[in-house]
Amino acid sequence: MSEEEVQSPLQHMVVDTKPITFTTSAAMKVLEFAESNEQSDNIGLRVYVQGGRTSYEYGFKFDERRENDVVVPQEGFELLVDGFSFHLLRGASVDFVQSMSGGGFSVDNPNEPNPSSDPLFARVQRVIDDQINPGVQTHGGHVTLLEVKEGVAYVELGGGCQGCGMVDVTLKQGIERMLKEQIPEIESVYDTTDHASGQNPYFTQGKGGSVNV
Repeated sequence: MSEEEVQSPLQHMVVDTKPITFTTSAAMKVLEFAESNEQSDNIGLRVYVQGGRTSYEYGFKFDERRENDVVVPQEGFELLVDGFSFHLLRGASVDFVQSMSGGGFSVDNPNEPNPSSDPLFARVQRVIDDQINPGVQTHGGHVTLLEVKEGVAYVELGGGCQGCGMVDVTLKQGIERMLKEQIPEIESVYDTTDHASGQNPYFTQGKGGSVNV
């Protein structure tokens, strides 16, 4: 049997080896989340990559298999990865790290882009990572930097921020104000989020970390 076997009729691909690995503690945490959320047997854990040119952010959620998914068996569960994310995650290792805010999945990915390729982007990303996202994540949201061009930072808001009734306040009085104070080259922030498709019309309290299950 070949290393990668195409299954029908969904046309997903089951990988025999583990190009993406979960540590034992991370796998146990996935099973714990699945049990507490009463997930059915045909549900797997989906991992996906989002982010810009100099950094990646990772999303995790329970989901069903989709067409063209790559299925990576783990300890006690199936990992579901779309084709785009799969190529960006080859060789990655996922661990679960405890913290004062409750802990979350930590991804060690050898494919992470080099921040030095765009110094201004890297500076904006650092402010988002260190000063903006820690606060936003306490409400179940996250901010992804997509591009910095001609003084404009283009961002996408996810989690509890998508569809939130307070998003304009968060963007103008929080994200934009902080970025302009910290980085004079930034003149404005543009929100690219499709808020009409958001599942969270208001902020919801989250446990922190990067878990979205």
